[in-house]
Amino acid sequence: MGNPNIAIRSISDIHKEIKDLEAMWSRFVFEKREPQRMRNLVYQSWKRCQTLGVNPRQKQTSIVLTDDQLVDWVKQSHLYQISLPILRDLAREIDGTQHLITLCDNKGRIIHLQGERKILQKAERMNFVQGSDWSEAAAGTNAIGTCLETKQPIQIFSYEHFCEGCHPWVCSAAPIEDPLTGQLLGVVDLTGPSDVAQPHSLGIAVMTAKTIEKRFRRVSLEMRHHLQAHFIQAVEKSKNGPILLLDETLQVVAATSTAFSLLQMEDRRDFWTLSDMNQLKSTLLSLTDAQTEAFLPARQLTVSIEPIVWNHTRVGFLLHLHNNKTQHRSLTPPANHWSGIIGESKALKNIISKSQIVAPTNVPVLITGESGTGKERFARAIHRASPRHRAPFVAINCGAVPKELIASELFGYDAGTFTGGNPKGKTGKFEEADGGTLFLDEIGEMPLDLQVFLLRVLQEKEIVRLGASKPVPVDVRIIAATNQNLDKLVKEGRFRSDLFYRLNVVQLALPPLRERGDDVLVLCGHFIEKFAKKHGKQVVGADDAVLSFLREYHWPGNIRELENAIEHAVLFADRERIQLSDLPNHMFTLVNRSKSPLEQEEKKLLYQLYQETNGNLSEIARRCKIARTTLYRKMKKYNLL
Repeated sequence: MGNPNIAIRSISDIHKEIKDLEAMWSRFVFEKREPQRMRNLVYQSWKRCQTLGVNPRQKQTSIVLTDDQLVDWVKQSHLYQISLPILRDLAREIDGTQHLITLCDNKGRIIHLQGERKILQKAERMNFVQGSDWSEAAAGTNAIGTCLETKQPIQIFSYEHFCEGCHPWVCSAAPIEDPLTGQLLGVVDLTGPSDVAQPHSLGIAVMTAKTIEKRFRRVSLEMRHHLQAHFIQAVEKSKNGPILLLDETLQVVAATSTAFSLLQMEDRRDFWTLSDMNQLKSTLLSLTDAQTEAFLPARQLTVSIEPIVWNHTRVGFLLHLHNNKTQHRSLTPPANHWSGIIGESKALKNIISKSQIVAPTNVPVLITGESGTGKERFARAIHRASPRHRAPFVAINCGAVPKELIASELFGYDAGTFTGGNPKGKTGKFEEADGGTLFLDEIGEMPLDLQVFLLRVLQEKEIVRLGASKPVPVDVRIIAATNQNLDKLVKEGRFRSDLFYRLNVVQLALPPLRERGDDVLVLCGHFIEKFAKKHGKQVVGADDAVLSFLREYHWPGNIRELENAIEHAVLFADRERIQLSDLPNHMFTLVNRSKSPLEQEEKKLLYQLYQETNGNLSEIARRCKIARTTLYRKMKKYNLL
């Protein structure tokens, strides 16, 4: 009988096979009759699709991941980093075969897609694109989804696909498992037009999956060895001081006996069940700096956090515990506290100069500006440049915490205050930041009835926990931030004027990116270098068309949007210089909203010709039958130069 996972035995009678399968599919779908000679794996999949209510006349599957979600997945995925060079080697080997190479996660979502442009364009008709869902529940019987369901390699040919939109295709998929745990990590798939089907494409998919698994095992073992070596070196250097080793998922891999003793912990798995750990976890999850500190007030411990990097990727952390009751050497703050703020524009330099003047003082600072302009980055720089740099920097987003929880987050609560609350009570952000800086982001979102309590803390320099009567003294510097017009909120009665004047001693109004001139190009170069190094990509710059587009783009999301856009472009670039096609699609949608349909079509045509001719303007002008000067003007108009 041969291998039941393979659909194609011979290419000599391929068209007859398609006709036979079409007849069986039609009988099953329209006449509700059992198919004859159908492979059992395919038949069982068709039955599952019926049960799930999948529409057999469906032409497309759904796109379920946004560009930002794709970038987040890729950033966090060892599978992607390990698979990418293997898949690119395979792409060179099968170039010209009309097959697309696909990497999917363990839910059937396409993460990486590579192949000939004309085949990619044809596959777009059924939404065979990055971010689309190819599970059986979404797309019916197909190699990716059925491979995930059966956890075995499979080839699905033409009308074996349950959904009509996939009938012109053949796909061969193999599962990728973690060799150490057996966990299903994802699927590698080869997809092409059904008339170029080959029996051996499934074997290639299986071989590729096994190669990835082998590399994944080696990398996992090397990474664990790297973590252990880092830990041993740190323990020897500290003479068995209190140190914990965490992996990338924040699980404790190892800990010294002195750490167990200091934390009064019996098992390393108990670490995150200890009280007073929420701030530490939050710091680790949001860490962007090379090193930082967190404070555990209930235990009077300072935790020096040292990220462990391997192959340009953060793979874990070393936590050095310091007992605040004894003398210890803290981390030395960076010599240039403003080095993380990139730009050369006069507007930016004026804000940095003002920040440097206010940093050594204790006066409150109000940072205003649109979302994504870098308000928290300025707040952290001011903290590091202040006399409080050895104490904690604690941040809270007033707009992200439910109204009923803000008071307990800021001021904490005593034991027994809330049903279902921590039986030992909870330390609030003011106490966590004692001696340091409290950053109140989105202060304009703070409920009006809570603003009076915040004002009282600023005046009296003490807080009262919810459910308690005894005040607790706190020494905290306040830096607040907002993207709203607080003056307007005060006039509308939605923000207390006395609190506004208390916070607004010094105001830093951060300019939006679109008002910072060529800073967008400086930041672009910085982010390309950063993410090329982080993801191990050979990307050194961006095409002139990209730079022109970035310079003219409105940047509603400011620096945050630019950073995400460049990381997306670096991740998906297949050349040394970023192309327009590497940028997130939504950016072009935003630009196109301001253009007429005729302009949009003209831009689309010019971009297509630019790609086809490798930027040969003379050839584009000849094809369009217009003067080169006219073409140049149009290319500039559409940010293609």
